[in-house]
Amino acid sequence: MALTSPARRPLAALACLLMLAASGCTTRPQVVASAPLRCDQPGSDCANDLLQALQDWQAAYDSRDPQRLRPLYAPGALITDDEYSAVPLDGDGLPVFFEQLAQRPTARMRWRVGNLKLFGETAVRSGECEFTEQIDGRPRMRTARYSFVYQRSEGRWLIILQHTTWRP
Repeated sequence: MALTSPARRPLAALACLLMLAASGCTTRPQVVASAPLRCDQPGSDCANDLLQALQDWQAAYDSRDPQRLRPLYAPGALITDDEYSAVPLDGDGLPVFFEQLAQRPTARMRWRVGNLKLFGETAVRSGECEFTEQIDGRPRMRTARYSFVYQRSEGRWLIILQHTTWRP
């Protein structure tokens, strides 16, 4: 005895195909996102990513926009420099630091010399940079030594410590 009559076979086949399509049985390419390579793994782009993070910081600084600078710092980051008597700024002090930058619309900076050391997911960039600014209508240029310590988090380099000292 046949399970379906010959007249019903095309309808049964069509119903079966519809159920397969509706159940997601069709083959679709699956995209799997892998975690970023650790910095100590071959093929890692850590150094290039870090250099890009430095360029992002320079562009954000030159824009004088605190909203562009804030996301470049990890929660709890510290900033020390000569203008703050080497007192670390963190927590509530960081927004004040960023807001003060916005009050100096002509200030710009450029990297002069830099050294880069990677320590797994931590990196140190140190060297010299140059700050220029119009003060009382006259250009002023100052050279500084700097150290930026970055921590890599979820594939992004975030500043955890920034120190700047004016060069004598």
